[in-house]
Amino acid sequence: MTRILSRRTFLHGLGTVSIGLPFLEEMRPRKLAAQEQATPMRLITMFFGLGIPRDQCLEKFEGPLEPYAPLADKMAIFTNLELQHAHDFGSGEPHFKIGDVVFVGDPQAREYQASGPSIEQLVKQALHPDGVPTRLGSKSVGMWFRTGSVSQYTRHWNFDGSPGERPERRPSRIFEQFFGTAIENDQTRDPDAPTDPTLVRERHMRRSILDAVMDDYRHYTQDRSPLGATSKGKLAVHLDNIRGIEQRVAPVEAAVEDAIAQEVCNVPSDVTDPGNDIPYEQEQGGAGGSAPVIEHTDFGAAFQLQGELMALALRCDVLRFGSMLFVGAGGHVGYRGTYEALGESINFTADLPGTSPHDHYFHNNQWQKVRLHQHFSQVNLAHALMSFDDPNYLEANGKTVLDNTLVIVGTDYGGGGNTTGHIPQGVFHAIAGGNGHFRAGFNDEVYNIIDLYETALKPYGLETGMGSGNHPRFRHTPTIIDDILV
Repeated sequence: MTRILSRRTFLHGLGTVSIGLPFLEEMRPRKLAAQEQATPMRLITMFFGLGIPRDQCLEKFEGPLEPYAPLADKMAIFTNLELQHAHDFGSGEPHFKIGDVVFVGDPQAREYQASGPSIEQLVKQALHPDGVPTRLGSKSVGMWFRTGSVSQYTRHWNFDGSPGERPERRPSRIFEQFFGTAIENDQTRDPDAPTDPTLVRERHMRRSILDAVMDDYRHYTQDRSPLGATSKGKLAVHLDNIRGIEQRVAPVEAAVEDAIAQEVCNVPSDVTDPGNDIPYEQEQGGAGGSAPVIEHTDFGAAFQLQGELMALALRCDVLRFGSMLFVGAGGHVGYRGTYEALGESINFTADLPGTSPHDHYFHNNQWQKVRLHQHFSQVNLAHALMSFDDPNYLEANGKTVLDNTLVIVGTDYGGGGNTTGHIPQGVFHAIAGGNGHFRAGFNDEVYNIIDLYETALKPYGLETGMGSGNHPRFRHTPTIIDDILV
């Protein structure tokens, strides 16, 4: 009788190493109901700052949204959402107000505090009240630098409205949290191991965490392995993929470190990170202006690596819930280099000496440059989505990880045309994947952001409870967007 492997089979090794496997044919359940159970409900949010002017969204795949064209049949795109209640009932700077509302829905309770949980935390608790049966319950990753307000970069909000895990920027930390670490301390195992940081980095680049799981790997590739030839080949490709990502971690992270050291920290001292109980303002910071300088290619490479790591974690069932951030609300990053797209180009180096896209492009109504700047944002978000959609890793139901994951892509502002400032109407959001529950295409009807979030959860038999009176001054009865439901 053919042995059925567990959906959550791992290769184990030294230290804390635990390499999850993608879905293999030998994991396929015998009954349809079991197949459905083998593809768990997942929810990932993806955020980018500053928004896309509505008129540019209406260009569809001829404008900033062009990078999503390969995923057109898997995305329901909204170009006219409104978040006016975020401004009417919020406090603090505009981007502080809006940051507490995206993926939460209700207006903020107060500055630095949301009215309740972000949508992925709500679903996680509803489906797994006793804890998610994965290595990590959820994970926030992303590229951001300005730590002036928790609301600018946090998209994970707890049930009491406190900020959750800040997005992890360093690929090495993400890699270790997903797969563990084979050797905690080189000096413990090898007294002659180098201590110079440069030599340590080179040593880690030459060595692989996969070295720790070779015994398990040999077991699954030998003649008596429970895996067939196809699965053995898939396993080899999977481990090559992990190794390829691993080799990129150190050089990509090195390019980001200088920008991290430039960030400014001025957050109230009582705002803490519940994940490690360290005040938010105590991370690296100090010298430098409000727009840390970094090559846009380095910034994009780091985020794309984060997206590939999240894709690995999802298909190996390391986690099922999380958030990704491509630049916080306000977008204070001083990019360098020239970016070309849509038949045009912009020179970040010339445009942003000592300033940021937020100040120079958006507030000066340079809409053509906004168009290319946000195309750059969407290129990197689309890369993450396409990593989720890798056809080499189909799941029990024959679909990709993206097909079987509810992904909500969102931003903070809209506006455009001749408007200026912070416009909470005409805001872009999209639903990608979603287990086949949503009809792909563009939607330009006016909906409150709460309507979208409530509609996104309806096919799963869940409700957000947003707008129901949780906020003392705000009421909104959600309108289900039936047109996008299949």
